[in-house]
Amino acid sequence: MGKITGPQWQRTRRRFISPILWVIILGGLIALTMRILSHASDAPAGAARGLLSIYAQAPLSADLLSTTASLRRSPAPPRTSIVEPSPARSPTPAPYPFFQEPLPHADGQARALRVPILMYHYISDPPAGADRFRLDLSVRPSMFEAHLQYLRQAGYETVSLSDLIFYLTQGRPLPPQPVVLTFDDGYRDAYEEAFPRLLRYGFHGTFFVLTGRADEGDPRYLSWEQIRQMSEAGMDIQLHGREHVPLSGRDNAFLFYHIIGGKQSIEAHTGRPVRFFAYPSSRYDRNLLRFLEGYSFWGAVTTAYGADERLENRFVWPRIRIRGTDDVKTLAWKLSLLKTTSSP
Repeated sequence: MGKITGPQWQRTRRRFISPILWVIILGGLIALTMRILSHASDAPAGAARGLLSIYAQAPLSADLLSTTASLRRSPAPPRTSIVEPSPARSPTPAPYPFFQEPLPHADGQARALRVPILMYHYISDPPAGADRFRLDLSVRPSMFEAHLQYLRQAGYETVSLSDLIFYLTQGRPLPPQPVVLTFDDGYRDAYEEAFPRLLRYGFHGTFFVLTGRADEGDPRYLSWEQIRQMSEAGMDIQLHGREHVPLSGRDNAFLFYHIIGGKQSIEAHTGRPVRFFAYPSSRYDRNLLRFLEGYSFWGAVTTAYGADERLENRFVWPRIRIRGTDDVKTLAWKLSLLKTTSSP
């Protein structure tokens, strides 16, 4: 075959070069399109992988999987730095509210009282084989009723410890012959024996209860329902502690649990403020006195003998112990020793 020259060569070159150029151009366009599509599809997948890495420690819920799937179908989000979520913090619980009534404002006049604060424990017949302590603390129901009969015939009228405070601070009048009837420990017989007799004679009683016994449903002690009924009927429910344990020599955390915890329980069940405290075993120290005053208690009673009520000694008021052997004659004798020379 001979060599092609001249115009024939030019025509032959144009026929071969034009298809090659079109193939090259078309291939380039196809390659560029595939590269663009590849980058576009990789971006959502990368974003989804970033989101899943944030929740790697959490179960994959249906909502999370749905969100991830929608990301794959969505346009690529702008590139941002991923901030790891901080651990959730539990809210600090608010303290349970309780009454903190300030002591009634004093008018500046100094006053003093010698009102008998009688101290009872059991109002029941002691069980067979009772030891000397139980015998000493147990006033038989029939004798307790005889005590109430005597008090009414002798002209005594029951008042509360709050009534004494209002007299000492503001001179609020008291009856001619006031007496305070207190019952320690909150035994079941306070509801079964003392409570109905007090109502029958129109008397008021102050009951220092152990809240831990009511919490546990101890059948030997008052239940919360009985405490509520007594409070609604006009009885004064005050605090003897959560448990009958000495509170002297204790730190403030221990005191808060046993005193403020018990105060909260009574107030939550009765809706009435707890203002007074009876020391378990009559043991106390300077720190305990400061604690009670700091939490706005109005006063406290001991088992020391006497009747001397003043504002300055309101956290150590004495009482008159009523023993199991005290008949009406003995009660009258104890009260006669404390007669004031003038009516308050």
